[in-house]
Amino acid sequence: MKKDERAQIEKNKKKLSIKSMYFNRYLLVRYVSALFFFTNVYWLTSLLMSDSPLFFIPLLLIIAVLCSVVEQVKILSHHTNQATYTKYSFSTLFIANVLLMIMTCFSSSFTQLYPFLVNQTSSQILVLGVLGIGVVLSGFILYRLYLIRHDEDKHYSRIKKYEEVIHS
Repeated sequence: MKKDERAQIEKNKKKLSIKSMYFNRYLLVRYVSALFFFTNVYWLTSLLMSDSPLFFIPLLLIIAVLCSVVEQVKILSHHTNQATYTKYSFSTLFIANVLLMIMTCFSSSFTQLYPFLVNQTSSQILVLGVLGIGVVLSGFILYRLYLIRHDEDKHYSRIKKYEEVIHS
């Protein structure tokens, strides 16, 4: 291999590694998106199987998560720290989980929302716990997106240090 070819290959490797590092800033966001997606798919399936009229709730949440997923795929080819659709998606998830917590406590629609559970206090506590975890996760991701948007996350400082090393 010629020296120029080897230098070009090394340059491409460095460029690809930087691109991957920027994309990996959103790694936790993608994992939590997958968690919300599959949770809502299972919930939608159970609502459809029980002929619940409230099946549209998880369906809308799935659509919100899919908007985030599409944006995450676009970020791979064109890096940005302004993940607008992802922010809106997780804001929607946050609000929906809070509203579902309220509906679980103060509404008579528990059996329509969760047909796979018996309407008992222990079931309501379980649902509140799961929804609480959803609120915490979506709130944490919103905070993480805030840090990424303002380049205050740990990955950004590592990327900048790496760029300094390879460009010197």
